[in-house]
Amino acid sequence: MRYHAKDRRRRALQAELAAVSEALAENERRYAQAEDPLAIEQLVYERAALMCHYRALLRDVRGGEGPCSSG
Repeated sequence: MRYHAKDRRRRALQAELAAVSEALAENERRYAQAEDPLAIEQLVYERAALMCHYRALLRDVRGGEGPCSSG
C-alpha cells in the first residue's frame, strides 16, 4: 500500500513538473516577442519563480532532500 502512495505522489510530481516545463516554454515565447521594458522585467521575474519551482519539483521527483545544484 505504501508503495502505491509513493508511486502516485511521484506521478503527480512528474505531471506538475511537465506543467511547469510548459509554463517555462510559454514564458520564453512571450519574452522573445515582448517589446515593453516593464513586460520584459515581469517575464524575467516570472521565469525566476518558475525555475525555482521547477528545481524544487525535480529534486522531489529524484528523491533528494538537499539543495539542488545550479549547474
